[in-house]
Amino acid sequence: MDITIPVYTFSETHYLSAGTVTNAYKGTLFNLTGKVNSGGFKGLAAGECLFLGAAGSQRGVGEDWEITFRFAGSPNKTGLTVGDIAGISKKGWEYLWVRYQDTEDNNAKMLIKKPIAAYVEKVYDEGNFASLGIGT
Repeated sequence: MDITIPVYTFSETHYLSAGTVTNAYKGTLFNLTGKVNSGGFKGLAAGECLFLGAAGSQRGVGEDWEITFRFAGSPNKTGLTVGDIAGISKKGWEYLWVRYQDTEDNNAKMLIKKPIAAYVEKVYDEGNFASLGIGT
């Protein structure tokens, strides 16, 4: 079954000086793409914001750069419960999966799937989004 998970996507366009957009800065953009925020960023708590990348161009020889930054936000969750397993916490971009075991339901005289373990997996590495230079 597919379940829609709340995801907020947004982009911001910033104008950065030619002196700011160096090869090192471009490397920073490259290295942060596909990472989640290690600290608060744009109103989202650590682990909630995924940097999807940036695109832009210089507005003339020696002029500033127009760069659009793309992000996606997914909320952190605490106090989740699956079957008898309670107190599960996961950050927005972590993955929760459950291991089930066949168990006999004496009342219905049939086998049912019972959750026996819940796992939270880190999917994306964290990065310091302050390095983007566009505020927090």
